[in-house]
Amino acid sequence: MGGGSPARRPGRRHLLLALPVAFGVAAVLAAAPSAAPSGGPAGADRRLPADPALRSLDPRVRSGADGTPYHVSDPLNPVFKNVKGPFRPQGLAGRDESHDPPPAYTEADRRQLLREGKALFFSTTAFGQQPSQGPMVFGQFLACATCHTGPGLSDGLTHLVGPVRERELGRRQTPSLFGVANTAPFGWDGRNPALQDQSRGAIVSPLEMHASREPTRRELDALAEFQRSIVEPAAVPGKDFDPVRAKRGEALFRTPRPVLDPTGEFPSGQQVACATCHSGPFLTDGRPHRMALPTGDPVFDPGQIGSDGNILGFHTPSLLGARFTAPYFHDGVAGDPTSPSNFLGGGVGPGAVEGNVGAAGPAAARRALLDNVLPFYNTVRFNFGFTSEELKDLTEFILSL
Repeated sequence: MGGGSPARRPGRRHLLLALPVAFGVAAVLAAAPSAAPSGGPAGADRRLPADPALRSLDPRVRSGADGTPYHVSDPLNPVFKNVKGPFRPQGLAGRDESHDPPPAYTEADRRQLLREGKALFFSTTAFGQQPSQGPMVFGQFLACATCHTGPGLSDGLTHLVGPVRERELGRRQTPSLFGVANTAPFGWDGRNPALQDQSRGAIVSPLEMHASREPTRRELDALAEFQRSIVEPAAVPGKDFDPVRAKRGEALFRTPRPVLDPTGEFPSGQQVACATCHSGPFLTDGRPHRMALPTGDPVFDPGQIGSDGNILGFHTPSLLGARFTAPYFHDGVAGDPTSPSNFLGGGVGPGAVEGNVGAAGPAAARRALLDNVLPFYNTVRFNFGFTSEELKDLTEFILSL
């Protein structure tokens, strides 16, 4: 699901998960003007930059009856845009070839590239890897497959990665690779327009694979070819999901409802469905969306920031293979409530009474969706108003994807 912090109901879980956002809100309100036109949350900065050249090319969202342009800026953007921190690649042999024109490969070439890409994907030495400086993988010699592992090609962990646009560091959940070639742009903040950019970033980052040399264009093309070949195993009715509930859930997933959106992205009363953002055959619109509050978290990780400094948020992830990829959201806070690796841990939420602590696969995904993800969208984010039974139907549909 899209970026944001989950909430089942007002209480300890909601308050703890909202802490980073709350600190971000305080920073923005301190920088916002005291007087602002009507429309959108009170106190937010809705002024467009005076210089037209600094205004985002994206259409400004309009909020309120007066149609006032809704503008949320990142107050730290001017500072962090000029910061060059310690985890940027340094002293690499070779040059960045990721934007070189691709050769005119034949079909035979592509078959060979696929073989080469598979070998590179699993290699811990191909790029002269050095011990990673990432906290979750510190001292390890990494391959792509170190984190993109298991049946969902995701380790289910949230890693410290960087640089991430205007911030040097960010906590990012390992995404699955099912259908990845069709889900550009890449990265939770959409910073990479092509698979080659995404692969290079992970290869050369000291917090990730920490290569000692630049990958060649052929190597990047080979990795992209291998990723295009990855096929998700079909979900098994009766094992991975309940087909009767899933059929009802699909109708709920695709049927728009009037919403209340605190971010100001969707005007009050607009008809929105889960499928509005999780659209098309790969279940993503390829666009960023803001978090639960209109500012996101400008202090630490606001996601994508527009050319004018506006906070745009996090990109919609695909839902393909979601039964394998709990916990959810860009920072992995929406996990199985009984799992020791969950943000709160200790077994809170209805799933705790079922035992099987820390289960993987559909069992963990079902609990994460029911106790974290869907209640957040059903209340805080959109106020859809689904019943508890409808949430169960939606869950089974997502597990079927």
